[in-house]
Amino acid sequence: MTETLSGSKRLDWLKRQMDNALSDVETITSRAADEDRELTDSEQSTCESRRSRIAELEPAIQVEAELAKRQATYQTMVADIGTAPAGERRTQAVERSSQSTEDIYQTPGQYLVDYLTRSENPDAKARFNRYLQRAVDHQTTADNPGLLPVPILGPVFTQQSQRRPAIEATTRRPLPGPGKTFQRPRITQTTLAGPQSAEKAELPSRNMVVDPVTVTKSTYGGTINLSWQDRDWTDPAIMDLLVSDMAASYFQETDRAFCVYFAAAVTQTQALATPDGEGLVGAIYAATATIFGATNGMPDTLWVAPDVWGAIGSLSDTTGRQLFPSVNPSNALGSISPTSMAGSVAGMRLVVDKHLPAGTAILGDSTYVETYETVGGQVSVVEPSVLGTQMAFYGYIAWLVLDPAAFVKITGVPVIPLTTNGGTPEPTNGGTYTGTAAASKAK
Repeated sequence: MTETLSGSKRLDWLKRQMDNALSDVETITSRAADEDRELTDSEQSTCESRRSRIAELEPAIQVEAELAKRQATYQTMVADIGTAPAGERRTQAVERSSQSTEDIYQTPGQYLVDYLTRSENPDAKARFNRYLQRAVDHQTTADNPGLLPVPILGPVFTQQSQRRPAIEATTRRPLPGPGKTFQRPRITQTTLAGPQSAEKAELPSRNMVVDPVTVTKSTYGGTINLSWQDRDWTDPAIMDLLVSDMAASYFQETDRAFCVYFAAAVTQTQALATPDGEGLVGAIYAATATIFGATNGMPDTLWVAPDVWGAIGSLSDTTGRQLFPSVNPSNALGSISPTSMAGSVAGMRLVVDKHLPAGTAILGDSTYVETYETVGGQVSVVEPSVLGTQMAFYGYIAWLVLDPAAFVKITGVPVIPLTTNGGTPEPTNGGTYTGTAAASKAK
């Protein structure tokens, strides 16, 4: 049987980092395999960062393992050799510092007399108690801060998500590699069909025109310079946290930029006739008719800002029943739950994104808005002169609304903005208070 060698604490730490990195890759790839799908952009980015970390850990583990082997060889060499004879030990008397200039007991006999008579002699009792108070020091945590560890409770908490609801609801296509721009072909004139005026008469004819739409690529990313001390001494490892956070920052910023573009690209509007549930349903049907009349297609998605989501979810009919209930819906127009940003409104997929401008509600056909992306992921370069590693996370992305006529902004939803002063704010978009909000305002 092979003898187990004793490793160092650093080797234990490196092994934990390696086990965590290997486990993360195995968990992500196994989950995707079980679900019979490819890795998502976020999962691919995480796997790449973990594989990079594995490549960095391997040489460090090899060094520590070699050191453990040499230490074992050394211990075997000196195992049968004793230590040098011990020299003469000297004892040193430890003097107890006095809390006052007074030496209470000069001899052991004085201490013994007060000890035996303290129950009968008040002076002896006072001297004995004063001696105890002076002799017994109080040890508190303030005396030994160096022995008090500061525990770290993991995992590290972060509020930054890698989700991009608005982009995820679009038609996703790969980004072409070469060039700063690329062209998306679009039919701007279709062929013609019609009745034949007479036998052997010419049928209607018109050529098809395909015009290219030029799409410009954008580069997004972030960088940071990490010291090797921060990389090697932190637990949990700072490098993994940095890569994950840089990826989340990339995804959040690209989602924000897309939402700004998307909201500006949609110019058609449909206002609520009345700021209530009836007005909302009427506006959705009117907007659907507008989209169908322009594209001969039906909308499938409703993109909304969080304040609009909250307003729609709280709408009720004249009897106080929720229009989009989350529990036991009966003949409802949809379902919205306060525990999830997913839901449906009048058969439309509901997409909530915090980066959409306040008051935004866009109804449209998701096949008419496309996003194209290549996530480059993590790149790094070592700076040996300063013991640092400069890292970056980047990606290329572009987006395009193929036909603005396929989208309509719904306005006039009675959004009630948040307030911080305890007062009741006024409704936006020209709406009025209904249901619970109306009752609160009446008070």
